[in-house]
Amino acid sequence: MPSSRARAPISFAAAKASARQVAAIQDRVADRLPIGEIQPSPRNPRQRVEMIAELADSMRAHGQLQPIVVRPVAGGYEMIAGHRRLEAARLLGWTEIAAVVRDETDDQAYILMLVENLQREDLTPREEAAALEVLVRERGWSTRQVGEAIKRGAMYVSRRLRVFDDETLAPLVLANKLPVSTAEELLVVADVAKRSDLAKQAVDRRWERPQVRAAVRDCIAAIQQPSPRLASRIRLLAAELSGIEPDALSARTRRELAHLIAVAQRIASEIPER
Repeated sequence: MPSSRARAPISFAAAKASARQVAAIQDRVADRLPIGEIQPSPRNPRQRVEMIAELADSMRAHGQLQPIVVRPVAGGYEMIAGHRRLEAARLLGWTEIAAVVRDETDDQAYILMLVENLQREDLTPREEAAALEVLVRERGWSTRQVGEAIKRGAMYVSRRLRVFDDETLAPLVLANKLPVSTAEELLVVADVAKRSDLAKQAVDRRWERPQVRAAVRDCIAAIQQPSPRLASRIRLLAAELSGIEPDALSARTRRELAHLIAVAQRIASEIPER
């Protein structure tokens, strides 16, 4: 993830209010701006725009259904939202495009751009990781706040952050060797070595999400199987306890013993009769 850089603070409430305005731009009167006066933002986390030809075909047939969002800067305007629409208009040879002009600061425009990008489905894992890094690590937004801003649940944001923070999974995901949704299935494997092994198998065998989920389920079931040495350990513990006087036990040991008895009683009650 990118390193933190000091920037002027912007509150979640202010960004959320701005995001609501962006979401409603199709209902606002838009200006017609010369495309040649609109420049990309140097802080745009998106490293490429795809499927422009398909969007251009739609705009040729139906027109521009939603304005782009820009802000005034020296020499023209700077993009905030609608990069693909602008590129599609250029591809069509348009000289003007419908746009809503917003008077935003550098920081406000940047936050709106991050939120708008995170709402898209075609972000690369690296682009998504970078945007989440800024909002959560640098800006201090909670996963709930990010989820509200991008119209997703807090659990979705939390899982993505855990994947991008995982030393085993993050390199594979960022290198596009393992889909992030597939990597999320591996998060439940607590053992780092086993998680790494399953991740390698998923990449080598090109497992899809259901296959990874099944492998994780089998791995957890195997871990939860009683050790073959459990019977001998129980015998040794019973022998040790039989020689101890109750008065010699500390309060903490008595609590632990009571818990052990409760667990043993539960297991014993579930043993089928033969």
